[in-house]
Amino acid sequence: MAKKQTLYQILRKTGMFATKEELIDALRNGKVAIDGRVTKNQKFQLNPNTKIVTVEGVKIEILPLRYFIINKPERTSCQNGEHRSYVRDLIPVDAVGEAVFNSLFCVGRLDVPTTGLLIITNDGSFSSKILKPESGILKKYKVKIKDPIDQVQINILKRGVDIILKDGNYHSCLPAKVEKLHDHELLISITEGKFRQVRKMLEAVGNLVVSLERIAIGGLELGDLDLRKFKELTSEEIKEKVFSN
Repeated sequence: MAKKQTLYQILRKTGMFATKEELIDALRNGKVAIDGRVTKNQKFQLNPNTKIVTVEGVKIEILPLRYFIINKPERTSCQNGEHRSYVRDLIPVDAVGEAVFNSLFCVGRLDVPTTGLLIITNDGSFSSKILKPESGILKKYKVKIKDPIDQVQINILKRGVDIILKDGNYHSCLPAKVEKLHDHELLISITEGKFRQVRKMLEAVGNLVVSLERIAIGGLELGDLDLRKFKELTSEEIKEKVFSN
């Protein structure tokens, strides 16, 4: 028997909505029904194989799961509707079809100035597994910094530093793996993904990030994928690599 999913998760896989906002509006406006009964509860759990879900009377179709990696450039956003170029749009609509294109989303986020490896998929379960802190999946970054870094600062990063989050609260970062390439360049690997975390970690030890590039998620590496380019992987390929670290 298929595992139950939330109505929101199921609707995201249909490709019927270009944005989250469109999906939420459809629910609020009573356009979604389960077995003929209107529901506005996006968290309602159901088995899509045993229930009939319709949008404005049209039965939904669950799309096949797709997995892409992209080398994200600067000045692109991982969120749609931010008045910036949306990184998903680097995948041409005609390469995947409009329905699949609309169902795709970024797994986690890289802030606008950060470049590098980004996973884009329509598999919500896969995304959740990666983003859970207890998954222990390392995200590796190549970091160029303004001032030379010394061993004392490196040791502090390895032990874990306190940073201030977007909401103003303090957060104690988990220990990081740090490899010094030279005085102004490091490799930092973390299992968390707080907003601007690596930048704030370096600020906490008295330094500033000049450039930041994510080069690996678990065992999945950016490799020689050119900036702004994308590559499709099979479910088996991406899961084996991501969860192999």
